[in-house]
Formats: sequence, C-alpha cells, structure tokens
Amino acid sequence: MKKEYVLVTPAHNEEKFIGQVIESVIAQTILPKKWVIVDDASDDKTSEIVERYQRKYGFIELYKLKRTNVKSYYSRRTEVFLTGYDKVRHIEHDFVAALDGDLTFLPDYYENIFREFDGNPRLGIASGVYVDDIDGRHRKVVRSDISTSGGMQVFRRECYEQIGGYKPLRYGADDSLAEYTARMKGWQTRSFPAYVAVHHRPTGTRGKTNIVKVRFRQGVSDYYLGSHVVFVLAKSLRRCFVEMPLIIGGLARICGFLSGYFSNYGREVPKDVVKYIRKEQMGRLLGVKV
Repeated sequence: MKKEYVLVTPAHNEEKFIGQVIESVIAQTILPKKWVIVDDASDDKTSEIVERYQRKYGFIELYKLKRTNVKSYYSRRTEVFLTGYDKVRHIEHDFVAALDGDLTFLPDYYENIFREFDGNPRLGIASGVYVDDIDGRHRKVVRSDISTSGGMQVFRRECYEQIGGYKPLRYGADDSLAEYTARMKGWQTRSFPAYVAVHHRPTGTRGKTNIVKVRFRQGVSDYYLGSHVVFVLAKSLRRCFVEMPLIIGGLARICGFLSGYFSNYGREVPKDVVKYIRKEQMGRLLGVKV
C-alpha cells in the first residue's frame, strides 16, 4: 500500500509547544507529502517559529488566517482544519491526518499507524492514544478501543471523502461524529494503545479552564451529538471512578448533558446519524453488535 499522506495542524497561540510538535514530525520515519500549519490569528510567536522550519523543510507550509465570525472555539478549530485541507486536497495522497499543535510522539508513529491500515482494508480511521502531561507527570486518558484521538486522527482518504470530512459543530465532537458516520457506512475505527503520544495541554484546558467545566462541556457535547441518555448516564457513572476529577467529573458530564436537553439550541447532526449513534451505543451497553 502507498503511504502518502497530507497533514493539517490548526494552531492558535501555540508558541510554547509548536516547535516540539514540528521536531516530532520531521523525525518521522515516513514524512508527510505536505504539512499545512494554519495559524489562526495567533498573537504570539507561533508563525515566527513555523516560518523558521518552513525555510528549511519544503514539505512544511504556513498559512495565516484572520479571525472573523467565530461561532465557538470548537467549530472554529474544525473550520481552520478544513481551510488547511483545502490547500492540499488537490495533491495526490492516500491518507488525511490531523495533528493538534500540542501533541508529540515517537518517530515511528505514522509508520505504525500505516502498518495497521495495511493489515485491515476496512480500517477507515485510526490513531494512537495520548497521555496528558500534568506538570511533568503523565496521566492516562480514558478511551474505548473504537474511539480515536481527535488531535492525531488518520483517515484513509476514501473514508474521509465518503463521510464528507469533518463537520464543524458548535459544541465540539466533530471527531466523534466522523467516527460514528464512518462506522455507519461500514468502516472500522480503532485506537491503538501501543502508540502513545504526549498531550502537553489537556483537552479543553486552554486558558487554564477548570477541569470540572471541561467535563460539563463534554456532557453538553454528548447531548448535541445525539447520544442516548442511558448510554451517557452509564458512561458518566463509570467515569466517576476512572477519570479525573473523580466523582465530580462524571456528575458534571451528566449536568452538562441535562443542560443541553433543556436548552433551545437545535442539533447539527443529521437525524439518520443520530439514530445510528443511539442504536450503536445501546448495542454496546447490551453487548450486541450493531
């Protein structure tokens, strides 16, 4: 199998980590055909750092955006990714990869992921897993084996195009929506715990956001994704005992889901996908294959 891939990184004020991320990519045993780093109106030295590497490595391309009409942090990140991919979609490639501006991994990350694709022609989306770097200590992130890490997802191009790519969602979970849609269309999705990355800024904590608020927003996201209430309740109660902050984090998820339920904002996920999501989730709870 060919292993030509394009890589897109949305970046906003990533001067603290972007250099490490670039070093991580240029050390890969299989380099991207093109890597577009989209600077979303950073007011720090993000662009300056990227430009230094761009002058040295021809596959790196910096694209700068101005911030206008930002509906939400979550939808904006997706829109920035789509802008970056639009710059490279004309290039011949077999895989589409997303990479956050605060994730680093070992030099054989992409080689290992492509080996998994080689061994499974129905694998549509794959990733490794990441650990959160909390003041120099690594904390495992709870994730099921069919749930891939959005900040380092790799799509088989055929799968990406069949599902219509990422969809910007006001409350996030575009990566989860991509997975559900892929599985609905017959693809498999998988995360591989053998391939570990370091997440230098835990999810949702940009600007030192309180982690309880992060869990609450994840619950809101669950609602707008269309998740089944029984599944969310079961997942949240389980995470009360396995995900930080213990107890209160899971309860915050439930509160976030209920907040979405009582709000007036409509879902952005198509009804047929919501129907599939709920069917799959209940199947997982009952041990029934969808």
